[in-house]
Amino acid sequence: MIQAVIRQSGGANIISIPRTILSALNLNVGSCVNITVQDNQIILTPAKPTLTLEELLANTPKENLQFTDEDKQWLNQQAIGKEIL
Repeated sequence: MIQAVIRQSGGANIISIPRTILSALNLNVGSCVNITVQDNQIILTPAKPTLTLEELLANTPKENLQFTDEDKQWLNQQAIGKEIL
């Protein structure tokens, strides 16, 4: 077990997380964590990043972003129900 001291910096109360723990969890300065309290314990869990559509598409191979003939046919079909156009 590693023991740490709560310090004050300006108006914030802070605790330092040892580098070995950050490395083990693949965290860095600026990483986001979720903080919960359970059974009188503080639990820090690495937060999964929320990617924007642009970020997701930026890592997509360009050939996967091309419209196929099936896509074009679907886009040109008339609505058959109560779809919003």
